[in-house]
Amino acid sequence: QIGRRPVLLAAIGTLAVAQVIILSEPGLTGLLVARGLQGVATGAFFGTCTAFLVDASPQGKRRFSSALASISVRLGLGLGPGICGILIQYAPDPFQLPFAAHLGLLAIAAGIVVFLPETVMERGRRPIRLALEVPARERSVFWRVLVPSGMILSLFDGVSLSLIPVFTVRVLGITNYALVGASGFLVLVSGAISQAFVPNMAPRRAILIGLAVGAVAFFGVVAAAPLESETLLLVSVAITGGACGLMMKGGVDLTTEIAPVEHRGKLLSAYYVACYLGGFSIPLLVVGVLADILGLTTALLILAVTSACAAAWVGIVGIRAVDYLRRAEPIVVS
Repeated sequence: QIGRRPVLLAAIGTLAVAQVIILSEPGLTGLLVARGLQGVATGAFFGTCTAFLVDASPQGKRRFSSALASISVRLGLGLGPGICGILIQYAPDPFQLPFAAHLGLLAIAAGIVVFLPETVMERGRRPIRLALEVPARERSVFWRVLVPSGMILSLFDGVSLSLIPVFTVRVLGITNYALVGASGFLVLVSGAISQAFVPNMAPRRAILIGLAVGAVAFFGVVAAAPLESETLLLVSVAITGGACGLMMKGGVDLTTEIAPVEHRGKLLSAYYVACYLGGFSIPLLVVGVLADILGLTTALLILAVTSACAAAWVGIVGIRAVDYLRRAEPIVVS
């Protein structure tokens, strides 16, 4: 309705407001409000930015552009804990400087977006309303494949990122925050590396391989804590991160392929929101409740089994929706 560029600028502005809230209100209330704003803005930015890249790409390069967007997301998410760990360990004022530095980076990003050409020429005249819409034609694939696979990949990421700092500090006794941040960087960057090695892999295959490998490797992540094995943890999270990268590549590629240009931004935003709301928030809260009742190891084992069952369901049942959509209306990959 208003174009890609205004949405990107609004998302950057919202992220900046969130950083200001964290800097000025360091308590729990300020943190919760800021994190909520960050979640909304991140979903809007990732979805719109991916659509922007695909729109601006010449014919024949769109799958490459969606892969580039997915790799950039993983790299950016990985650089966050990596850089923050260094700043907290070695820089002065560790509780303020990372957020102030992020504000500066957001200002640079806004300046870049201002000079980008708009890719949506035909704007809607309907009143603007905030809603996550999934077009009717794509709903079956969205709910049966994109949502569950996106939730699983974010769940794997979330648990790995939560376990590694606890493991390195409490079990191994490492108090160097730069090393703790580097371990989080490893989880997410391994996903970017896996995508870079298979830039032309079909979305369906990327999702299936990512689900299968991730489900197996996740059991290694869960087993590392009670076994107190640093090697098992690092190897498992690296493999899990690589599998998550394949799932994200497949999800983003599939979303850009099935969505018409006028629906691409909203479907990508809905996909990212489903990933992070369903993977990073609700399941982790459930794990926390189960951990208080049954213990952390048992709670994580239940989560691993549930995730494996969900991955199997997507692989057996959900992928059929993609095949049906392709038969009903062939998808042109450009």
